[in-house]
Amino acid sequence: MQRTYILFAAFLLVSALAPVSRADQPADAFLRDLPPGLYLQSSDLIPPDQTKAIGRKLGGDITQLTNSILNVHGRTIQVNAITASDDAAAQAIHAAILKMKPYPYCLRTDHLVIEYVGRNIDEALAVKTSYELGFVPKPDHLRYRVVARLATARSADYMALNPLFNQFIAFDRGANDRTIQQIKELSKKITFGQSLTLRNPNLASEPAAHQFTPAAAKTNAAAPIISYTFDQLPNRHGVPYVTAELEIVVDDSGLTPTNEAPPKALTAATPFWPADDPRIKALAERITEGHLTNEDKAMAILQWLTPGKNLKYSGQTGSRWGVIKVLTQKSGHCWDFADCFVTLCRAADVPARQVAGWLYGASGHVWAEFYRQSKGWQQVDATGGGALPCGIYHIPYFTTDTGDMPILYVAMPNIEIVESK
Repeated sequence: MQRTYILFAAFLLVSALAPVSRADQPADAFLRDLPPGLYLQSSDLIPPDQTKAIGRKLGGDITQLTNSILNVHGRTIQVNAITASDDAAAQAIHAAILKMKPYPYCLRTDHLVIEYVGRNIDEALAVKTSYELGFVPKPDHLRYRVVARLATARSADYMALNPLFNQFIAFDRGANDRTIQQIKELSKKITFGQSLTLRNPNLASEPAAHQFTPAAAKTNAAAPIISYTFDQLPNRHGVPYVTAELEIVVDDSGLTPTNEAPPKALTAATPFWPADDPRIKALAERITEGHLTNEDKAMAILQWLTPGKNLKYSGQTGSRWGVIKVLTQKSGHCWDFADCFVTLCRAADVPARQVAGWLYGASGHVWAEFYRQSKGWQQVDATGGGALPCGIYHIPYFTTDTGDMPILYVAMPNIEIVESK
């Protein structure tokens, strides 16, 4: 069976290429032993005669060409790896592709030229892929600028939040009467107010900066949150919102150091986190049996939450079913996993709370943090059972001690790296 592979230098289209191999062991060493959050869907080695023909078009001799499909934190990207015969050939090939495809979609390391391809890829996904595959040194700290139009939601049917966000995205791609009607219907499931509650910027490794349009009329800060109240707000189809510009610094530790022990309330049950339910208490005791410290208990709970082990990562995107239902149906998405983690931690007497924001190069995301004795608040990603560390890609700007955290974007946010070190 013949397949089509595409080397996108914009001007170059190679079709009907028959791969030499599609073995489980990829020809490129950088695609072996991938880090958590990445997995290889396929890797094709292009035949030598076709590889040489492509080299002639690009102006340099190619010894190996592969087309690989990679999943990076839930998003698909094609990695075209061109191995040149020498330094001069690599420079020529790199220059030829750069004419139509700039960095970060094309880069060079020694004799290897990498090109990223995909219908829906963006700069963030390309940058993150280069970090994870080791083509670009992965920084310890990143400063992000987030510009997001956030609804001033006070309470919500949480199952309506992501569908409503999707309708706003659909509207921006091309309005129609059905989309507008869906926005109005879904909006009825949300109660709106004049305030926006975010994660307190003082919790960041370096204090974050918050600016708003319109400007906030009143501010009320109480760790770990800060609330902003506005006098007048614009709206999109009846949904009031504020444009928030947030500068947030993250590091590779995911830790907020503090010597201050958290209050007992952070191990208490809430309507969202039924930590006092006898079934939950019994499950938490089984999971954490023999573990004494907060960290050991939290790690045991994360292990139990490893997708496919006790719960499947499946179902409606953006779901928040509630902990009892998730444990009964044995499936959910990121918010469900984070709810289960916080609930089981609290049932095991481990202070825990929830964090949300954006997973760089991916999508909106919900994760959690627990109190490490004598260390501080450690962020963890329960969705992957802790396999994906919370570090430079987890951009936190929401937090809740109670589980009440209605998040609604009325447009796709813009997120960019403004500083790395």
